[in-house]
Amino acid sequence: MNQPPRSTPYAQRLAEKFRESQAYLRANGFSRSTRTLYEDIETSTDK
Repeated sequence: MNQPPRSTPYAQRLAEKFRESQAYLRANGFSRSTRTLYEDIETSTDK
């Protein structure tokens, strides 16, 4: 999901936070699939 850079500082910070969030989710094994969403939630919570 590449978006063209925005000109305002707020939009640039928001885009950077979005990229950081995506990288975090990928690095921690979260999936877009709704089939595995429940499994992602289960594995991310402390029991």
